[in-house]
Amino acid sequence: MSQESQISLEERLAGLPDAPGVYIHKDAQGKVLYIGKARSLKSRVRSYFGKDGGHSPLTRKLAKLSVDIETIVTRSEKDALILENNLVKMHKPPLNIRLKDDKRYPYLKITLNDEFPALLEVRNPKNDKAVYFGPYAGAGKMRQTVALAKRVFKVRTGALVGDKRWGGCPWRDTKTLLDKPCLEYHIDRCTAPCVAFVEPEEYRAQARELKNFLEGRGGDVLKELAESMEAAAENLEFEKAAKLRDQIEAVKAVLEKQLVVSNPNDEYDAIGLQIEAGIASVAVLIVRNGKLIGDQHFFLQNIEGVSDAEVVSVFVRQHYEGQVGVPKEVLTPADLEDAEAIAEWLSDKAGRKIDVRKPQRGDKVKTVELAETNAREALKSHLSYNATAAQVNESLLVDLQKQLGLETLPERIECFDISTIQGSNSVGSMVVATGGKPDKKSYRHFTIKHALEITGGTEPNDFEMMREVLRRRFQRAIEGDEKFLPLPDLLLIDGGKGQLGIAYSVLQEKDLQHIQVAGLAKQFELLFVPGQSEPIALPRNSPALHLLQRIRDEAHRFAITHHRKRRGKDATKSLLDDIPGIGETRRNALLTHFGSLQKIRAASVDEIAAVPGMTRPLAEKMQEMLELLTR
Repeated sequence: MSQESQISLEERLAGLPDAPGVYIHKDAQGKVLYIGKARSLKSRVRSYFGKDGGHSPLTRKLAKLSVDIETIVTRSEKDALILENNLVKMHKPPLNIRLKDDKRYPYLKITLNDEFPALLEVRNPKNDKAVYFGPYAGAGKMRQTVALAKRVFKVRTGALVGDKRWGGCPWRDTKTLLDKPCLEYHIDRCTAPCVAFVEPEEYRAQARELKNFLEGRGGDVLKELAESMEAAAENLEFEKAAKLRDQIEAVKAVLEKQLVVSNPNDEYDAIGLQIEAGIASVAVLIVRNGKLIGDQHFFLQNIEGVSDAEVVSVFVRQHYEGQVGVPKEVLTPADLEDAEAIAEWLSDKAGRKIDVRKPQRGDKVKTVELAETNAREALKSHLSYNATAAQVNESLLVDLQKQLGLETLPERIECFDISTIQGSNSVGSMVVATGGKPDKKSYRHFTIKHALEITGGTEPNDFEMMREVLRRRFQRAIEGDEKFLPLPDLLLIDGGKGQLGIAYSVLQEKDLQHIQVAGLAKQFELLFVPGQSEPIALPRNSPALHLLQRIRDEAHRFAITHHRKRRGKDATKSLLDDIPGIGETRRNALLTHFGSLQKIRAASVDEIAAVPGMTRPLAEKMQEMLELLTR
């Protein structure tokens, strides 16, 4: 850090306010490194650069990399907490604690606001009138819950894809009955509201019972089912009463398996934490009405040098951030510095008082200890699995090195492929495998720009397109672009001697001959390497060959997918641009409103005319032209 930057930073530290807020560490390029919140910005931010700040790996990194700190003052610590959550989601700082692999965990959603509610598997909870359960760290337990819901409560199920289209139950337009029920009805997993085999209110009662059950109110469910069974028997509806009796038995069977861990009125989540090998394992035990009704396991990364209390604090904020239900109490294994602010935030979110605390005695202490035991066992299993997988992958890479006669272990393998149709929308793909596993964050696309110009014609030339892609990839690395670093240990080309020759010539041109290169020809799955006239034929059952095939096929899939997207966009653009009166502004407005050309074609004149910038005469003309252009 220069003397000028140091002085500037010191001046900024001296002028920090003694107030709650959020602080943002940035590097020399202005990139956000870390976002944190504080009860007092002055004392918290200055601690990173004090005598004691350098003891933590995180503070050492920040002291070394940060050249600027931006602060935002808030009215309260709770507001700082909310702002921090939003900014972390927006910037995704590399040094902040986050759920491992940064993936979205699935939820279950009951659409109680619908006339015929459904139980859906979703990835993106929304602020709507539906009821959400989760997140589920593993799809297995979620699917078990769905199977139970179908067997006991017989509601329709599915998986939400995007905002509107969902699989599972085939009944899309619930205002129009179907001709016949699907298989789910015939195997007694749904009461078939789609063909009016059940009254709407009776079906909605099934959905409400499912909601109560998932919320841990099994006793209420049994009471409602018993009352319905007695009413059916009194009305001589013996078949209905028999089905309700079976439901009662099924619910009882599930409830009997639930462990009683606390007082009957207790409702809380108990959190356990175990840290080892730079990974934090968190277990959440869900207790409702004194019974343990479920457990969840999560892993967090970027926790090196961070206190247990801070790890738990970050997890609680991330875990309850979505539409997940919040219990009356959140029990933690450590005293959280910001417990009061988190409790205030959760109380606002739930619309009732929520406590966040470390229990001191009794059954709740034992439940937190049980959660910690679960976290420890989950981490042990996770580390054991990863160690085994790493050993298998290393053995596979050693075998590949031996088979191809490589000088170094191919820890990072990059594979390239080209996708084109008669030279249009030509693209190249680069996929990466690190340690034998896909490294999707390192995947890159290339839009072919100059290959056809070089050949002086309109016919596509795969060799020149591959040359262009490789030149651009390695030039970006030479220029220091972090998106294209590090360099590969093995460069894999989809093709035979011709494509291999192109790759090797580019490496020579860029003075990168030390990079090992091989070509995998698809026809006979033969491997070509520089300096050998004869190809290498690995056994068909060779794990090393299977690895290269997977990487090659992934490069092909990645290229094809991008090519299709570009082709689809061009097709949409050309059709709309051929319609008089539809310029760029109106075209963009139409695509934004409807989402695709197919939906525009299916829209009525009134729907098209309602789009900002459109008129009814133009909508009529556009609909007529689309019909002519697509015949």
